[in-house]
Amino acid sequence: PSVSALVATSQPLFADDGGSETFLSSATDGHLRLNGDDGWEPLRSSNEAAEVFDDLRYIKINTRPDIIYRGFLFFDTSSLPDDQPVSAAVLHIYSKCTGDLDDTHLYILGGNEEYPHEPLRATDFALPDEALPVCAHLDVGEWADGLAYRTIPLDNAETVINTDGSTKLCLLERRDYENDTPPDLHSENELKLFSIEEGEGYQPYLEVYWGGASPDQKTPETTAPTSSSSQLASTGAILAAVAACIAAFAAILAVRRRTR
Repeated sequence: PSVSALVATSQPLFADDGGSETFLSSATDGHLRLNGDDGWEPLRSSNEAAEVFDDLRYIKINTRPDIIYRGFLFFDTSSLPDDQPVSAAVLHIYSKCTGDLDDTHLYILGGNEEYPHEPLRATDFALPDEALPVCAHLDVGEWADGLAYRTIPLDNAETVINTDGSTKLCLLERRDYENDTPPDLHSENELKLFSIEEGEGYQPYLEVYWGGASPDQKTPETTAPTSSSSQLASTGAILAAVAACIAAFAAILAVRRRTR
């Protein structure tokens, strides 16, 4: 879709079965990093202030015995209709796994009104006492084949998507979520995805469906979102090619007339 289609405006796709909207992530997306020398468990459950990174071109999720990165995505979904139930949501992230190919997993958790803060605060490293709903759990080892958009259907969309404000997603590596101590400093499970700051064609975006609509009701996307100018350039190239074919055909007809 073009950038205009990604802007958070109501775009009913299915007259009888609800509709959908697509949202780019907010400029507040980012990650938190916390280092510690007292062992894994004190680090993972720490209430200490973490370092906030919310202006980089990437978001990092990572685990080592002495360091944890937790990623966060925010989407302004306040334009969704209040009178239609959310039926599905699909997250798209442009990412690559650079960790242990047999062990790196990604958990995506749904935030709430209180957690995390937007913009991120250093104290948001401490997860809330009440467990956050799991929206997705993925084995991302196969993502090491290169940078690409990853399409991730989200569970619990009806409770996680916020029709009155910001939808918040928390990204944790498997060892962090499952409290599985990394064996050593060399066993580093790392995942990177581009943030909104990377620019068009790489930003995270979220598709939300309501009123019974679902991703199966339209052709799946196979390319990154493109801008209106890019679409116009593509259309111009097609028209130029058609014009060239017409001109060539006309030339052939002219030659045939002269040879009769």
